[in-house]
Amino acid sequence: MNEFVKQSIDARKSAIFNAYEVGSAEKKKVDTLFEKIEELGKNCQEVGEFETEFAKSPFNQEYLDLFTEIATSSPAKGLAASGGSAGVPADVSTDIVAGAATGLAENVATGLKQSVVPTRAAVHQKAYDAARDVPVLGEAINIKEKVGYAAHLGKLFKKRGK
Repeated sequence: MNEFVKQSIDARKSAIFNAYEVGSAEKKKVDTLFEKIEELGKNCQEVGEFETEFAKSPFNQEYLDLFTEIATSSPAKGLAASGGSAGVPADVSTDIVAGAATGLAENVATGLKQSVVPTRAAVHQKAYDAARDVPVLGEAINIKEKVGYAAHLGKLFKKRGK
C-alpha cells in the first residue's frame, strides 16, 4: 500500500482512538470498518486517488456515522492545548491535512511531468515543421499538401454533383 494512503487511513483511525475512550464493542466496529477501508486503500496508487475513491464509497458515510456514534457515546480524552476541530486532536487534524496536501502535490507533479514530456505526435510535428524549413524538401511538402487538398476538394464536389 502507498505510504501516504496508509497515513491517511491511520490518521482517520487515530482520530477516533486518540480522541475518545473506545469500548470493546465499538473497537470491534472500528476494526471491521478499517479492514474494509484498507482493502480500498490497497487498490489505490496514490493518496489523491484513495481520497476520491473513499469519498465515493459507502465507507465514507460508515466512518462518519461510526465517528458520530463514538463521539456521542464515549468519553472524550484530553485534547491538545492548541485545540482540534470537531473533537479531533490538533496533531491528528494536522496529519490528515498534511497527508491530503502531500497527495495533492503528487498529483500536480505527475500532471506537470506529463505536460513537460512531449507526446509522440508533438515530436513528429516538430520534425515535420523542421523538414518544411529545408528549401527543396519544404517546397515538395507544400506541393504534396496542395495536391492532397485539391484531391479532397475534388471528391467533395464529385459527391455533390450526384
